[in-house]
Amino acid sequence: MNAARDAAAPRVVVLGAHAPLRAARADRLAAHYRVPRRTADSIPAATCPPSAGYVVDASPGLLARFAGRSGPPPALAFADLMVYLRTVAGGTGDAHRAIRYYEARGVLVGFRPDVPDEELYVAVEAALRERRGGPR
Repeated sequence: MNAARDAAAPRVVVLGAHAPLRAARADRLAAHYRVPRRTADSIPAATCPPSAGYVVDASPGLLARFAGRSGPPPALAFADLMVYLRTVAGGTGDAHRAIRYYEARGVLVGFRPDVPDEELYVAVEAALRERRGGPR
């Protein structure tokens, strides 16, 4: 295992309401960054984030599940970036409240579902520079 590479690997959560588009995007991001793709179902079982990077495929409803508890699981809490594939504008309820929280923290960025992968790579790279303390 290469510690420098693992430290540089992104921790990304892909959110979106349309499962096939979200899963395909998560697969492409994981392949591009050579990190494992995890499903939302595997998150509650994780007690701490993986030491290396990951891409998690999650519906906005996942955020709602943790909104009333003690907080998100570590894989979400330590994400460098949450990519929200917006299929509807606005919204109410726990999921959208959690989305607004992550937007306010500066770790959630919304994109149209058809945005080119390259635009996501730019956002992920900026999040990694932020984690490393480099210039944005």
